[in-house]
Amino acid sequence: MNNMERPKRAPVPRATDTTLTREYYVSPEIFEREIEKVFFKQWTFAGHVSQIPNVGDYFLHTFAGESLIIVRESAEIVRAHHNVCRHRGSQLTKAESGNVKLFVCPYHQWSYALDGGLKRAPMMPDVECIDYDKLALKSASAEVWAGMIFINLSPKPEQTLVEALGEPPAGLLKLEPENIREIRRDQLVVRGNWKTLLENYLECYHCAGSHPELGIAFDIQSSFDQTATWGGACFLGGEPLRKGFVTVSMTGDLVSKPLGRHAEDANLQLEVAEGLGLLPVLTRVLFHVDHAIIHVMNPLSVNEVQWTTIWYVRKDAVEGVDYEADRVTEVWRATNLEDKELCERNYKGVLSRTFVPGPLNPRAEGAVRPVLNHYLEMME
Repeated sequence: MNNMERPKRAPVPRATDTTLTREYYVSPEIFEREIEKVFFKQWTFAGHVSQIPNVGDYFLHTFAGESLIIVRESAEIVRAHHNVCRHRGSQLTKAESGNVKLFVCPYHQWSYALDGGLKRAPMMPDVECIDYDKLALKSASAEVWAGMIFINLSPKPEQTLVEALGEPPAGLLKLEPENIREIRRDQLVVRGNWKTLLENYLECYHCAGSHPELGIAFDIQSSFDQTATWGGACFLGGEPLRKGFVTVSMTGDLVSKPLGRHAEDANLQLEVAEGLGLLPVLTRVLFHVDHAIIHVMNPLSVNEVQWTTIWYVRKDAVEGVDYEADRVTEVWRATNLEDKELCERNYKGVLSRTFVPGPLNPRAEGAVRPVLNHYLEMME
């Protein structure tokens, strides 16, 4: 072949897919349907077992407008109760976390056990006056998977989380995800419909031009092939690193002690990328060899969505010795702010009555339409 000739590129498939029509992003009526059809039927990340190590430990978690009490009932059981007394509806607690033997409503002192059962209603004895068995706290479903706590607002989900995800893969177990602790939590409110933020995360077509910090270690080209396999309610896998890189950081080098059994390796393993995703309201779990990042989406209204990012390191890592929090978090803190600007600008355009969705890039935006199709199936 002549040295001046270049190999021919593979043919580009015809771009035929689009995002959804405008009303799906701006209609309050559609958002109300989503609460019932989507938000109350899917699994989402709520917290980590390190937040409730002891029986009676609890923390509050909010999703889709619902306040939930995540509590450790026993060494084996974690429960999620709606923070609503069965008497007149008062919230049982405003404290973000704590340890209790009973949940006592501050209004009329109705008392509930850790399993949610009603134990006492003053001046209203069981059987004689009311049936305690019928007045347990309303509960959501809760499952612990690899040390992470997930909830489903439905008390009887169509699928358990283990049925959806399967057992944790060996690569994730080597990282010992149960033995990590939180070092920082950021919450951003993005002024846009939650599906605008979802679509932004499902593709990296925009990454090269918008995320210089992420692009240092993240393999943008490989992500196109990876995201093309996404769809349905969940997927396994982390985000690919460039060849020869150790972790997502501003240099690609370690920013904390290696996690789990990786600390025992004679040679540090490169390009470790484990994790999972839950859809369509996105939870994204990312594990690298030295730290973890978990992103969680919480729709607030038709035109606002909360984006929470939590960073974790090995539970025995010492700040100032083994890691600096600013170094661990700087890539995704910058990326999140960039995405907030991109999504809010995008949503302002979608609000225009002239908006008609254009064709999606068949390679770089391959996950967008399959995930939207899953959303539409849930919406029936």
